[in-house]
Amino acid sequence: MALAEDDGTGRASRPRPWLGGLAAALLATTLAQALATLAVFSLPVLAPLVAPDLGVAPHWIGGQVAAVYLAASATSLLSAGALRRHGSARCTQLALAAAAIACLLVTFGGLPGALLGAGLTGFGYGLTNPAATEVLARLAPAGRRNMVFAVKQTGVPIGGALAGLLLPSIAQALGWRGALLALAAVLLLAALVAGLFHRPWAAEREAGKATRRGAGGGWRALREQPGMAGLAAISGLYSGFQLALGAMTVAMLVEEAGWSPVAAGLVASVTQAVGAGARLVWGGVADRWRDGMRTLATIGAITLAGGVLLPFVPSWPPAAVIGLFVVLGGSATGWNGVLMAEAARLAAPGRAGEATGGVLAVAFAGVVVGPSLLGLLVGLVGSYALAFALLAGLPAIGAVIAWRGRSRTAER
Repeated sequence: MALAEDDGTGRASRPRPWLGGLAAALLATTLAQALATLAVFSLPVLAPLVAPDLGVAPHWIGGQVAAVYLAASATSLLSAGALRRHGSARCTQLALAAAAIACLLVTFGGLPGALLGAGLTGFGYGLTNPAATEVLARLAPAGRRNMVFAVKQTGVPIGGALAGLLLPSIAQALGWRGALLALAAVLLLAALVAGLFHRPWAAEREAGKATRRGAGGGWRALREQPGMAGLAAISGLYSGFQLALGAMTVAMLVEEAGWSPVAAGLVASVTQAVGAGARLVWGGVADRWRDGMRTLATIGAITLAGGVLLPFVPSWPPAAVIGLFVVLGGSATGWNGVLMAEAARLAAPGRAGEATGGVLAVAFAGVVVGPSLLGLLVGLVGSYALAFALLAGLPAIGAVIAWRGRSRTAER
């Protein structure tokens, strides 16, 4: 039966059945993911311009990023109650609106506003994925599940790329405050548009349920749902290495391989771009194998192999170095869609959003811990490249967990 939308006047507008389909949901959730990611990267990209006006050194922005992901981790873990009561569309609206308010707080609130804005940005980022998973898990055919989630996860590199491409140029023309105001306007507009999906995405909504009653759903899913705790561990281990690689590639190539900052930055960009395409490739592989855990184990093994080769990079020719980082880009940054699809598959019926929230809480914790652990290793061994080889133990452990979990979570 076609669904009718409320046009805001109390009358039902013409039915829009296409809003309840997979194509519309995939487009909407991918764009929402891209915009949420764009908001996360806005302050780091604009750090050289923003930091002096806030009265802090640019490296302070690293602490702001950590605060964003800590808030995202907590929100993901506790998102189930909001999803049950308000539905995926309202939660997506809330996430985008929170990111918009964060931009306004940074613009007008100075350093206190930036601190509060970090929490709001993380809140929005942590709510986006569970809301999207709730919808896509219901609509995606089993044989295409991994590819659907891989497409949705391309919103992350798309958002990061848009931040680097657009915000500095807008800031050059309008100032950094103008750039953040423009981003806030786009986020608010997107939040309004997401309201069109409220009725089509309301299948799992329980309007009378108190938000706080379902808040522990993500934690319960990790404890009670078979295979979910292992999947969460994999997400934390893989994300820790991924973020460390993204954060320290340029520093390693410049300081230990003698590359120029421009050339090293280009390699880092290529790594991220390859990762965006690799998410789609791995999604197709997982659908073909009908085995997401096997795919995740393969990704971890390739990442381990690439990681242990990094100490040899300073003596390699440029073409070989670029080739190695292409491999690492395809593995270390290409796992996300497959893992989200596995979380949706393993979740209890109608509980994909809260299961994903629990898994992502661990993933975001890995984002915070990974670069810090790499920094500690660099201090101990005196080398970025050798520290990366040691940190490759993280994806190695994740690969073992994925391989051992195959029989327990086999496709039914």
